[in-house]
Amino acid sequence: MSAPILELVGLRKSYGAQEVLRGVDLRVRPAELVCVIGPSGSGKSTMLRCCNRLEEPTAGQVVVDGQDITRPDTDINRVRQSVGMVFQHFNLYPHLSALENVTLALRRVQKKDRAQAEAIAREALGQVGLAHKADAYPAQLSGGQQQRVGIARGIALQPKVMLFDEPTSALDPELVDEVLRVMRSLRDGGMTMLVVTHEMAFAHAVADRVVFMDGGVVAEQGTPADVFENPKEARTRSFIGRYMDAKG
Repeated sequence: MSAPILELVGLRKSYGAQEVLRGVDLRVRPAELVCVIGPSGSGKSTMLRCCNRLEEPTAGQVVVDGQDITRPDTDINRVRQSVGMVFQHFNLYPHLSALENVTLALRRVQKKDRAQAEAIAREALGQVGLAHKADAYPAQLSGGQQQRVGIARGIALQPKVMLFDEPTSALDPELVDEVLRVMRSLRDGGMTMLVVTHEMAFAHAVADRVVFMDGGVVAEQGTPADVFENPKEARTRSFIGRYMDAKG
């Protein structure tokens, strides 16, 4: 079995007296799609944001491709090139076109010249089905299109792993599927993905592994069939039961 590309060891995060993460252990292997589910306030997004140190862990380790990125001498800008992030609310620059939003990090962080950056950006936009919207500004795009630009911006840097933080929760229901289709195609292309989501049907159908978080810890994990159809923990059964009831 291949070594993990992303590993969390004893990850803790506190805000003052409030402990949000209470010792999270998690491994993600190359080309694996891991979906993280759980109730609001269970620590899912905080855990995800610790993976590229948008949140600083209070204790524990985050290891990316064998490198402990929580060490004080870590070049965090270099790390963030190998750990892509797609946000809940797109985080696009409104004054830049789709193409310019994607080329920004390529030029500023990877120091590529304009022609190189634009060629890579156009290819990334093509991957998410938006080659024809390269010159459009965020205000001219639907929410689903804006999120797909956000995905293109992430994959343009050719990261080792992509993090998705509730990528569809800010979208109108009819726009959700277009983003999930892109994520399916990335998975089929071998992209390693850690996805915090409330889209239970997506997690059930597409994930290689489902992780259920509750109370700041990983309460249960396994294949989608394990977690959705035969959960072992009472709190998992309660959470999954609500989804299965709604589905039925």
